[in-house]
Amino acid sequence: MKIKKIVDISMVLEEDLPSDPEIQIPHIQTINDHISYLTPTEHPLSANVVIIEGDAFFWVYDVGNHPAVSEILQKKSEQTGKEIRVILSHFHPDHIGNLSEISCEAVYQGKNTFRYTKTGTVIEEDTWFQDGDVWLHLFPIPSSHAKGSLALEVDETWCFLGDAAYATQKNGQTVYNAERLLAEIRVLKNVRAPYFLLSHSEPFQQNKEDVLEWMEAIYEKRKRDESYIKTPQRL
Repeated sequence: MKIKKIVDISMVLEEDLPSDPEIQIPHIQTINDHISYLTPTEHPLSANVVIIEGDAFFWVYDVGNHPAVSEILQKKSEQTGKEIRVILSHFHPDHIGNLSEISCEAVYQGKNTFRYTKTGTVIEEDTWFQDGDVWLHLFPIPSSHAKGSLALEVDETWCFLGDAAYATQKNGQTVYNAERLLAEIRVLKNVRAPYFLLSHSEPFQQNKEDVLEWMEAIYEKRKRDESYIKTPQRL
């Protein structure tokens, strides 16, 4: 799965640009009339930040690590009068780094992420919210990349996975935990949404069947009596 830099400064005023030319600027992409996202950056490393607008709240899936993100979110909240509710996919800094900079009404996360944030609500089972016409389904997902990951399904159409489908590092090798990968595949097969969205990937939105086929191909590479599957995939 390809990961590449995404930079668009076409809508940023020259005086607002950072002096360091290596720093990239996130920009807003629209999925539909109530779902948008801020693109990821590599300098600094910052994940996709998903923004779902309900009647009462802005639901934000991951808050990234780029300094521009918190300002963008706060401005949207102030302009609409809607408070922010945050959902965190996992505990890595590129996904939770801005949490302390954002004024939010609630935070939802897995148990492992709570150990880092020490705030909000721990989600350990399927949980649903309705906000106007928007339906949100939060559910724990097995992951080699980060234990205790949390996925978000919106309107039974889009399923945001954060980095849950990716590998991890073990003894200098990029690997999947075979047992955990199989468990993750089984969970994802039961998701109704036809589209999966993987942070840092381009395109962000991908067909569910394509993602499952990719994950199953990795699982097929497992070796008998070995707990981990080695892969050249980039994290």
